Amino acid sequence: MKLNSNTLVVLILCTVFVIPECSPQLKPVIGQKFQSLDFAFAFYDVYARAVGFDTRKQGMRKASDGVTTWYYVVCNREGCKRSNEEDDVNARSGFTLKRRRLSKRCGCKACISFKYFSESGIPRYIIHEFNEVHNHCMVESEHQQFMTLNRKLDDVHHKFILDCSKANIGPTLTFKVLKEILGGFDLVGCNVGDIRNTSRDIKAFAHGCDVQMVLDDMAKKKELSDAFTYHYEVNDANQLVALFWCDGLMKRNYHMFGDIVAFDSTYNTNRYCMIFTPFTGKDNHGKPVTFAAGLVCNEKTGAFAWLFKHFVECMGVAPKMIVTDQDLGMKSAIQEVLVGTRHRWCMWHIMHKLASKVPGRLLRDEDFKKEFNACVWSDLLEPDEFEEEWNGVIERYELEDVDWLNTLYEYRQMWIPAYFRDFPLGSMIRTTSISESENSFYKNFMKPRANLAELYLYFNNALDFQRNARTKLDYNDATSVPILATKLGFEKHAATLYTDSMFRKI
Repeated sequence: MKLNSNTLVVLILCTVFVIPECSPQLKPVIGQKFQSLDFAFAFYDVYARAVGFDTRKQGMRKASDGVTTWYYVVCNREGCKRSNEEDDVNARSGFTLKRRRLSKRCGCKACISFKYFSESGIPRYIIHEFNEVHNHCMVESEHQQFMTLNRKLDDVHHKFILDCSKANIGPTLTFKVLKEILGGFDLVGCNVGDIRNTSRDIKAFAHGCDVQMVLDDMAKKKELSDAFTYHYEVNDANQLVALFWCDGLMKRNYHMFGDIVAFDSTYNTNRYCMIFTPFTGKDNHGKPVTFAAGLVCNEKTGAFAWLFKHFVECMGVAPKMIVTDQDLGMKSAIQEVLVGTRHRWCMWHIMHKLASKVPGRLLRDEDFKKEFNACVWSDLLEPDEFEEEWNGVIERYELEDVDWLNTLYEYRQMWIPAYFRDFPLGSMIRTTSISESENSFYKNFMKPRANLAELYLYFNNALDFQRNARTKLDYNDATSVPILATKLGFEKHAATLYTDSMFRKI
């Protein structure tokens, strides 16, 4: 048996009596007085941490006026594990335990009690009873990092865990990062379970008030900047049914790059099943840039019309073209609100469904893929040329009875590039890349079961990453010198002439 050097151990009839030794200043004494229960608990915890055991608050008494008159604290190994016979009785009674776990309890009698008294009208607490004898050995110094008393998460830990949660970093990786930052496992002050429980408690704190937390934050941003805009709507039960927000930088980006806007409603990223709908475009680097964001409770015409109305009011001008999926409610809302805006269906959403709509035999036919893609994707064809090519593909591969393709052909003016040749720079915009890029981008930051407060944090974090990436590209453009194709050809030609002249001299 390995024992601490500061521990007195007595063996009587095979029973262990352990009296831990420590500095007199740390050891409790009957009759010792404290200003409050918090001071009393802190003093006993310091003593327990120094000698090597954990504590547990066992019982208390309160007076009619609510004042705690007595408090009882024991060693965490007090009591005994429930016997197997009791487990069997509970099982027969219908109260089955989820699992059988190991127990640290060994019937330890070490304890302390604090009693309330008044001294000159000032409330005080005094040590009424103190038993320092344990029936087990104290925790070794190399193991004390795992004691409950030594695993305390302070404000710094909570802030770090919250920041990691915003960055979509889980408890295990958070613990690893803390270990590397602080320099060792014994310096972290917690374990993975503590971090997981803290993350759960943070989420529980926001439960029921997460919507109000988001609205309060938006109200503060509105006070700090008039450029920040937000609108929300609640139903008769005072539940949020729609939310729209946009800051000053989003507005600035829209007026620079907002001729074509992609609007996607495929993000069910929260526990309330509200639909996250970002307004996205492309910046001068060809990367996604967010213009605004919204949340709606359904995909009906009224919900989308509400969003489009506030988007136009916020920006002051409607986009020249809007790219969406094939939602008919969205189509009606655009016709109602965005009267002068060209509406185009996103080809990525359409072509993504092709594999499940055409016969399986064609999925392995490379000729069909080449011909169909050449027909659909080409922005060099005129409308009548496209129709001729389409009908030829349909006839050659016997697809006349595929209703999905017939429906797409009826709405060909909504998605085929041949019908957007009159739109300025329309051929340079690959509508598939806008939605595909934003889809994959937001998936890296969003969690499907997040509450609205978490969703708002994730969105802001994603926005920061997006803006930082654009700033980096701006820096590269400002500090890099491009190699022009004509210059490269001139240098190659000059090198050839120089080589030829050298051979002629030889």
